[in-house]
Amino acid sequence: MKRMSAAALGLVALFAFAHSASSETWGRTGDGRLDSTLGKLTSEAQGDPDGFITELSSRFNIPTPEIRQARVSFGFGGADLFMATALASLTRRPVLTVAEQYSKNQGKGWGVMAKEMGIKPGSKAFHAMKRHAREMQTHMRSAATSRQRHMQEMQKADERRLDRHSRGNRSGRSQ
Repeated sequence: MKRMSAAALGLVALFAFAHSASSETWGRTGDGRLDSTLGKLTSEAQGDPDGFITELSSRFNIPTPEIRQARVSFGFGGADLFMATALASLTRRPVLTVAEQYSKNQGKGWGVMAKEMGIKPGSKAFHAMKRHAREMQTHMRSAATSRQRHMQEMQKADERRLDRHSRGNRSGRSQ
């Protein structure tokens, strides 16, 4: 009985941890479509954090260590890291400066931060940021699908190898 209680408690703790990790909170932008895309981007980033940072670095031409430092220093998840990097690129400021400013004024949200940095809703820069978010989310989803497909192919190849090996052992014994 004690084992079952311990197992049940362990499952509850695991579920609570998984739920808290998947329901990451981040500052909203005020734009429903962008917020939706950022939510999806956050989910994709959780599946491949290193790939996400590499993609941010490549897309916005910002060194990977600078983006990693923002993630570590401020505990940013996918959406916040995307917004800090995008705003840094658009305003030609260091990611750490943008992240620090956001952290000090977190209650305002990213939309207000963008306005204060000169990125107005509806502007070309704002639309470019939205486009980058959609493109990144699509890229991350595609990369995840490719990784999953690759893993399935590797598993099937392993199964075929094991099957051939076990058939070879059986035929070798009968001789």
